[in-house]
Formats: sequence, C-alpha cells, structure tokens
Amino acid sequence: MPIVAILFIAAVMVVQFVISFTLEKEHVDEVVEYKMQLAQKDFFYVLLGFHNAADEMRKYVLEHPCDERELLEAIRSELNRYPYIDNIFVKFAPGVYHDKENNFFPRTYRSNGETITTARGSDSLDYYVRDWYTGALRCDSNGYWSEPYIGASAQTLIASHSIKIEDKQGRLIGVVGNDFSIEWIKDILRDIKPYEEAVCLIYGTKGSLIASSDNSTLENEMHYKSDKWHWMVYSQTMYPINMELMIAVPNRIIWQSIQKRCIITLCVLLIGIAVLFLLFRRIVKNQKAYLQVENEHKLIQNEMEIARNIQRGILVHDFIDDDQLSLHATLVPMQSVGGDLYDFYRDGDYVTFIIGDVSGKGMPAAMFMSSTVTLFRATVKHHLSPSVIMGEINSTLSSNNSQMMFVTAFIGRLHLPTGQLTYCNAGHLPPLLVKDGQCRWFEMKEVNVILGLDEKYHFTEQSTTLAHGEQMIVFTDGVIEAENVRKELLGFDHLIELLQTVHQPIDDQTVYDVVCQYSINAEQSDDIAIMNIMRK
Repeated sequence: MPIVAILFIAAVMVVQFVISFTLEKEHVDEVVEYKMQLAQKDFFYVLLGFHNAADEMRKYVLEHPCDERELLEAIRSELNRYPYIDNIFVKFAPGVYHDKENNFFPRTYRSNGETITTARGSDSLDYYVRDWYTGALRCDSNGYWSEPYIGASAQTLIASHSIKIEDKQGRLIGVVGNDFSIEWIKDILRDIKPYEEAVCLIYGTKGSLIASSDNSTLENEMHYKSDKWHWMVYSQTMYPINMELMIAVPNRIIWQSIQKRCIITLCVLLIGIAVLFLLFRRIVKNQKAYLQVENEHKLIQNEMEIARNIQRGILVHDFIDDDQLSLHATLVPMQSVGGDLYDFYRDGDYVTFIIGDVSGKGMPAAMFMSSTVTLFRATVKHHLSPSVIMGEINSTLSSNNSQMMFVTAFIGRLHLPTGQLTYCNAGHLPPLLVKDGQCRWFEMKEVNVILGLDEKYHFTEQSTTLAHGEQMIVFTDGVIEAENVRKELLGFDHLIELLQTVHQPIDDQTVYDVVCQYSINAEQSDDIAIMNIMRK
C-alpha cells in the first residue's frame, strides 16, 4: 500500500508538472507575442514618419522646379517639421543640373544644437557610389533603409532612409533621403520587456547586434541561444526595415510558478491519501482533460478580451457637441471584435471624419481596421484634402496586402462657418441627409474604388453644402443588411419609412434603435457603424 501510494503521488505530481509547465509556457508565449506586436507597431509608426519626410521632399522636388536658394529653404523647412531627424538631403543625378559640380549636395543637418543648411559637399567624395544613393536606385517607392552606422558628426548610431526621384517619363532626377538616430530603439526595447529578468536585443539588416535592453554583447547573445535549459528565445522581423527583434526569457520564471503549484498539490495529496485513494485514479484520469479544456477556453476568452479592449481603445469616445457642431458615432461589432471603423479630427473651423467597413469579420478584419484608423490619424494632420488622405491610406494598405483585404470608406471635411463639405467616397454607401425631420438619400455623382487593391489609383473628391440644422448620417452596410426573423433585409427604402415614424430626433442612436427593433429576436448579421454630423 505505501509503495502504491508513493507511485500514485509521483504519477500525480508528474501530471501536475506537465500541465503546469504547458500552461505557464503558453502564458509566457502569449505575453511575449503581445509585446512583439507592440514593438512592431512602435517600429512601424516611427519609421513611417521617417519615410513620410523623405517622400514629401521627393514630391516637392518633382512639383516645384526651383533654384538653389528655394531648394535649400524647402529642405530646411522640412527638417524643422521633424525634430527627430538629424539630416535631410537631395542628390541630383548626373546631368540634371549641368552647371553644378559633383559636390552640389543641398542638405540641412543638426550639429551641436544648431541647424546648418549648405549646398556643398566634399570635393573628395563620390556621392554616386554611397550606400544610400545606390540603395535607393535598387528599391521601389518604399525606399531604401540602410544598415545602422556611426555618424561622422554626432558620433552616435544612425541610419539613412532614401528614395529615388523619377519624373512621369521614368527619368531619374536624383535621390532624396534623411539620416536619423536610432537611439529610440533602446527606449522600445526597455518598454517591451515582458519580464524584469528578460533581455531584448535588436539586429541590423546584416545580422549585426545594434542594441539591447541591458547592454548585452555578442557573447551574451550566443549564450542565450545555446543555453536552452536556462533561456527561452523568441525572434521576429520588424517591418519595414527588416531588423530582427530577439527576446530571451529565463526559464526560472516558469520553474518558480510550477514549484508553488507542485508543493500545494503534494500537501493536499498527503493529507487526503487515506480517504481518497480509491477515488483518486478516476480524478487523475479526468483532471488533465478538464484542465486543458478549461484553460483553452480561458485563453481564448482572454485573447478576445485583450483584442476587444485594444480595438475599443483605438476608437475616439470624446465626441463633439458645441454651438457649431454635433458629432456622435455608434459602433457595434457582430463578434467581440469587428472591421467597422470611424474616426474624426477637428482643426479650428474644420472637422475631418472617416467611416469605413473592412471586408471579412473577426480578428483579421479588426487588425486591418486598426491599421486604417492609424493611417488616417497619421495622414489627416498633414493633408487637408479628403482625396489626398484617401490616397495615402490606400497606398499603404495596398502595398502590403497579400490577403487581398479591402475597405470601403467615406471621408469628409466640413468647414463649419460656411457649411462647405468636401468628401471622397471609396465604394461606400451613400449617406442619409436629415433636415426638419425629413430624410433623403444623398446623391453622389462619382464613387471611387475601394481601398487596399490598387495603390496607384487616383482618388477624386466632390463638394456640397450642409445647411444649418441639416444632418448627415453615414453608416456601414450592417444597417441596411440587418435581417429580421424571416431573413428579410431592412433595405434603403424601408429604413427611411421606419425613421419617418419615430417620435424623436433622428441621430445615430435613433438609426441603431430602428435597426434593433426591425431585427428583434434575430441574430446580428454584420458589424454596424453609424456616424451623425449635424451643423447647428
């Protein structure tokens, strides 16, 4: 009997150890994966700023043929807009300016707290063989990202991003680029450490160690990779610069948690072994399956809850209600997360808004939705035209869209004093206009293609006037495609009929209430997003 009891306890402890290790390992994997996603997002947004600075300078050179003084003023102005960039430069191709020598190298750079603008480079350097010049010629519109190197002036670790300049006939005009310090990488590494004892490292495009969260050297890095007993190593490539992120997590984080669980289990077994021995075999048989199902369910719920909270955090909840404008929105996903989106940005007497619907549902649509909202926020502060904003969003979404997902979107820019509304529609539903309780569909002469499929598409915009007291209600197809218990769609005309019968002001909440009343006792068939804009 004692031998059987010891073997039984040993067997249970082994099972407990395996289950605990599996659960803890899955938890560590989940935490590290989440931290890597945060790092990818941080890398993307920081590098997007560097790319936008170079691309805006490229557009300036193409659209504004100018003399040397005007070019230098434009470069200096561009550098002042981006305080985290150390140097912006333009190098024209041979023969573009016949009266300029090889050392014609217009640029503006920061040195010892001062901003220096010059049109001359070194007579001894051949800029046409430099890495940033030849690299840009090899790359497409995304440009070339150099391997980090020690800067000559600041003696700090920097990198270069450059884009080639070509006219409409494909003739090479030159290369525009910028230099930026990558000190921000260390801040990202420190912020994403999943555990206090973990180590985060980043490698350049050629595999060299650039920075780490604890000043690790190449020897330490080889130790992390080779000592599998003490370290768990994770790695991921950071887009778009192709740097590799490595996170090393000590295994003792798992062992400490397992030790506590095993001690508790052993104490319970020793106390209850005399009375529970006959029943314990059956309990042990079912324990593993029960815990696995329960924890898988918890993990799924936890992942969906994290995703839902992240998506809710992306959306704006501070709506506008003052003496000029009332702007409010309602978003109800069909699942925990969805692909419908809205956002807006107010700048003085102007308010720019977007509503959109991503193809598909669930987590893929939610990730595409968050990318669209992020691109809108990154673009709307630099561009006034809805068509330009739409084009910038479409260019980025289309360039990395292997899954062929797409977004229908409506972007409007309203001037509050005059009511002039400039808008651009990318395959989205027509808005609903409401004034004095009467509803009508807004007729649009032209609708552009949807976002995410053709990065070279040129978007056009239109304009109208929104009168005082007039509302524009924009929504996604989850409204008109709502189904009742007989599987009948709500539709455009029936929606207006129902809205005309309500005895309350018509806004986004009223539209949603009408949809809910129509589809009562039926499941929601699609994500729903509704935005109401009223000029008071």
